[in-house]
Formats: sequence, structure tokens, C-alpha cells
Amino acid sequence: MTSSPDQDTFWDNPGTLRASEILTPTECWALATTQSTGRLGFFSEGLLNIFPVNYFVLDHRVYFRTSADGVIATSYLEHAAFQVDSVDRTRQHGWTVLINGPATRVEDPGLLTTLWGKVSDEPWAPGLRDLFLTVAPEHVRGRRLRSAR
Repeated sequence: MTSSPDQDTFWDNPGTLRASEILTPTECWALATTQSTGRLGFFSEGLLNIFPVNYFVLDHRVYFRTSADGVIATSYLEHAAFQVDSVDRTRQHGWTVLINGPATRVEDPGLLTTLWGKVSDEPWAPGLRDLFLTVAPEHVRGRRLRSAR
């Protein structure tokens, strides 16, 4: 069996053809605003769940809509995580952003007016999604991955 020089380089030195860069919180927030679907991680009934959510960023906070009596809204959200990423498989580039903090109900009437007036994607999940939640960032971190060539 023969192999190409690139394959030998990769297999003999895994990861040497890849580069990784830690993102600043400012870069993380800027990248998070470029997407509209992310994942919320939270605990429910002793299990870690990860649900996709349609979201938007406003004033360095993540907002999304959910059902008031659904799994997300009725779960323990004190230690939640929100992740969003982008991958370009052709160029082998991508980035990921992870925001940790509690997810809480938005109850301020003025803020709710602002949120309802914001143009955003409708939630993909079926049913009434009229409860806004926000992830309050305690930790914001991210990483960009790319080809080192």
C-alpha cells in the first residue's frame, strides 16, 4: 500500500498541519453575532441535555425563545452553556464560541418590548415559543482552527 507525502506527514505528526488560535471575548461576541442557531447545554432530570436554539445577541447576552412549559424552561438552568460555531470543510477552517452562565427568564417589560421588536429567525421547534430566556455570560471563550498551510 502506498501513501502520499502529505498523508505520511499527517499520520506521522498528527496535528502539525493544523493551527489553533484562542479568541478574545470581543472576538467571540463578534463571531456569535454572525450566526442564528446555536446549542444550549443544561441539566434536566440528572442528565446533560444539548438542544439547538435559534438565538440572537444583544448587548453581550444571548437571547432565545422557548416554550414556558417545555423542557428548557422547566429545567435547572443555573449552570447552562451556550455554544455556536462555524465550519468550512472545504478550507478546513472554523471557529467555536462557548458562553457559560445561568439562563434566566426575561421579565423586564422594556427589554421584552425590545426583544419582540428585534428581527430574528423564528424558533425551529414547533408550538408556542413566547418565553424569552437569556444566558448571562460568566465565562466567554472561543477558538479558531485552521490549516497551517
